[in-house]
Amino acid sequence: MEESYESFFDQEGPFYPTQMFHMDIWKKAVQDVVNKVIRQALNYPVEDRNVTLLIDIFKKTWKVNMSSGWFRYETSYYLWLVHVSGLLLPLLEQETGVLSGWLQYRKYSDRRDGLTFTVPIIKETDRLKLYLFEKKPVILSSVAEAMAINASYSSVIFPDLLQIDSLEDGRSNIHTLSSVHKRKQDW
Repeated sequence: MEESYESFFDQEGPFYPTQMFHMDIWKKAVQDVVNKVIRQALNYPVEDRNVTLLIDIFKKTWKVNMSSGWFRYETSYYLWLVHVSGLLLPLLEQETGVLSGWLQYRKYSDRRDGLTFTVPIIKETDRLKLYLFEKKPVILSSVAEAMAINASYSSVIFPDLLQIDSLEDGRSNIHTLSSVHKRKQDW
């Protein structure tokens, strides 16, 4: 039996909570798949993360966690599978960072609404990276702001750069954590 998200999220901290944005339920399910694939893939050294391994991890995780019923057409289920894997797997194949925590949305602290979703934080020497299944600029900006605020209150020293890779549209944005946080304070 596969361990629940609750159990491994509770064991792998730190968590940086945010309550500033909402993710559609089907996008949350895709994000959950992305999280599990990242977690599994980063357990392997870069030299062992080949295409076959990553495709196998992704296919198994997608099959177990996604339902074609969440999509308007069955074809959409497969198109999103190809789309997300096509964006994520090449990034993971060369990813040199380590999993260093989680940015987590939860409306209530006890997670009673079922809307909790989590994004893994990958730390490289010069930046933090988030792989997020979202393309709306307002949500991506909110994520950057939340990460900047949480990083500023953390006792951990973080790199000053934050890279957010959108797995919905394939775009990548780089933010300077200190300037995002400063803009937020000036509001």
